[in-house]
Amino acid sequence: MRLETEKLLIGLIGELFNNTDDALFEMADRAQSEDQQEMYFDSMRMIRLHREEIEASFFKFFASGFDLAFGGPEEPKPEVEGEDKYALLDQEDLEITVAVSGIVSKVTSQYSLPVMQLTKRLDSLSEDDKINERSNPLGPYALSTNFSKALEGIDVGIKIRIILMKLFERFVMERLESVYDAANQILIDAKVMPEMPNQIQNDRRPPGPPPAKTAGLEPTGTHTVAHAAADAAASPAPPPGGQPGGQPGGQSVIPPDFGFNTVQNLLAGMREGDGIPQATPIGSSAGSGPAAEAAMDPSELLKILSSIQDHSQLDDIDASEVPASPDLRLLVTTQAGQSEGGQKGLRQADDDTVNFIGLLFDYILNDKNLAIPMKALIARLQIPLVKLAILDKTFFEKSAHPARALLNELSSAGIGWSSAQELKRDALYDKIESVVLRVLNEFSEGAEIFNDLLDDFRKFVAKDARRSVLVEQRVRESEAGKARTLQAKLQVQKLINQKASGLRLPAEAGKFISETWSKVLTLRCVKQGVESEAWMNGVATLDDLLWALQPLSTSGDIELRLTKAAGIIADITKGMNDLGAPVEEVLRVSEWLASHLEKLSENDLAFLEDDSRPEMDDGVEMEAIVLAAVDYDEEPVAVDPAIAEQLKDITEGTWVEITEADNLPLRCKLATVTQPGSVYVFVNRRGMKVAEKNRKELVELLKQGALNMIDESQVFDRALQSVITELRNTQQKRA
Repeated sequence: MRLETEKLLIGLIGELFNNTDDALFEMADRAQSEDQQEMYFDSMRMIRLHREEIEASFFKFFASGFDLAFGGPEEPKPEVEGEDKYALLDQEDLEITVAVSGIVSKVTSQYSLPVMQLTKRLDSLSEDDKINERSNPLGPYALSTNFSKALEGIDVGIKIRIILMKLFERFVMERLESVYDAANQILIDAKVMPEMPNQIQNDRRPPGPPPAKTAGLEPTGTHTVAHAAADAAASPAPPPGGQPGGQPGGQSVIPPDFGFNTVQNLLAGMREGDGIPQATPIGSSAGSGPAAEAAMDPSELLKILSSIQDHSQLDDIDASEVPASPDLRLLVTTQAGQSEGGQKGLRQADDDTVNFIGLLFDYILNDKNLAIPMKALIARLQIPLVKLAILDKTFFEKSAHPARALLNELSSAGIGWSSAQELKRDALYDKIESVVLRVLNEFSEGAEIFNDLLDDFRKFVAKDARRSVLVEQRVRESEAGKARTLQAKLQVQKLINQKASGLRLPAEAGKFISETWSKVLTLRCVKQGVESEAWMNGVATLDDLLWALQPLSTSGDIELRLTKAAGIIADITKGMNDLGAPVEEVLRVSEWLASHLEKLSENDLAFLEDDSRPEMDDGVEMEAIVLAAVDYDEEPVAVDPAIAEQLKDITEGTWVEITEADNLPLRCKLATVTQPGSVYVFVNRRGMKVAEKNRKELVELLKQGALNMIDESQVFDRALQSVITELRNTQQKRA
């Protein structure tokens, strides 16, 4: 499989570099200064010189991905405690991270089904069950990261690197269909999970509002199919090994040559199965003559749809409710009956177009993965899309059609919305609303507006996502810092308990060690690490202090204590100053310790001379300390296998919806999992932290059905796949 997919990737990479010169030359031609122009030309020469090197590096990383996935467990790297693993990314690294993140998000959405199927199949071959979409060597993340790493070997600026990443997205990542099809087919032929569901499974969807009312499809006999599509959007996905409609596993239900002819055949089968005639004029019987004699022509239909569209603009958009799907056929034929030409029906092709788009929107408005505010906006696009499908039948067959792409981009951008309450000052909501209103106001017959709106919206989303990525990165760094602090506290707590527990110490000394010196050691562990001189000095000071506070039985030890006392006090003073302790507190501890060590030495000397000790505080036995703010449960959580499988699917970047008692559903994305304690940190679409759950809490939410993963695949494709499945399923039942 690796060799076959590598051959396909070689072709795509070749196409990429064949187009790089043209792209950079065009940019040089448009450059606004000689310096910019020279930069582009120099970059062209540099890339030509290093093309083979970049390709070799890319495929070296590609092969390493397979070796890592199937060559046994990854060797753990020695970890230096003091190493700052979470240092801030510099600006160029951040630019590349943002670029990779954007590519991964887009391509994962575009090829969500084949990527999921390939990942599951590869994971089933891995002995350690360690392959997920991030570690899948053919996954979008691995391929994008491999290419970004391959570019590190050439001396070009960040601007050129970003341009190359964009070209890689366009000429390689967006053309991976053949690669994924080939990889999956090779595994199917090898009997590796040959039967898999042909839609993204999402059987953990949250409870939601009742399905939107479905109406207007009875005249063609597809009303029951509309209900079935709506049910499919709101119901759990089928179990592994099967799929809706009885399709054999592993392949999409959407035919490769899918187009309007397929739509007509599917709907014709429904009409024939129910004995329902072809579309006829309103008020005529089925046998009253050819329908075309009293059917409105496309221009009349478009005029009526435009009138309905204009009227719909007067209605306010209510972002808090799922709108009802309009009965377009009834609206059209009713309005046609009020025209001067008398009552007219729809031509069969137009009737099929209206009905099929209606089925798609029935599914979309009942899709649990879409937020209610998004449904309220998308619902307004039904009439424009009906008009477009009547004008341009390639709408059905072109998966990259700008109108379909726009619908997918809008729904993907709003995946993080939870409720209408949070949208009052949301720039994204305002932007999507403006896009919808522009379609309603400006779309008449030309499809150019969808291209313009798609380009403009993608630029807005890229800019908006950049801000979110920056905020999310800061959250990760902050949480990583907290995790490192917690780890340091646990380490210091263990160290002090090992050294001090059971010793008899003055109460003042015990309090100082557990409340003050523990903080000094924690600070040094976090900032400088356990290999640092500062940390080792701090531990040595603790050892010296504990030794000096114990009764000594030889004059040599007593003399050594008096000699060391000044150094111990100096080290403690420095540590407290580093900690930022008040000057008065530092002075008080120093004076007490100096006085106490002096008295203790006098006591020990007196004991040596006359075998009796003067009256002195004998101290208390030091108990095991529990440092403040260390809330960490090391007990393993017993997890049901089904829950464990769900938990495994919640990886960084996964969108979920959490519904806790007395709270509104919260949509958020997993930003990071910190250790120790397996703390899951979630952020909203702006990148701000909104929830934090440990593994135990997450397991409990999954058991209660209060945490549900959100399907991020493209909404139009999900709807199309579901409707086709349900139409075929219904036909098979009637056959």
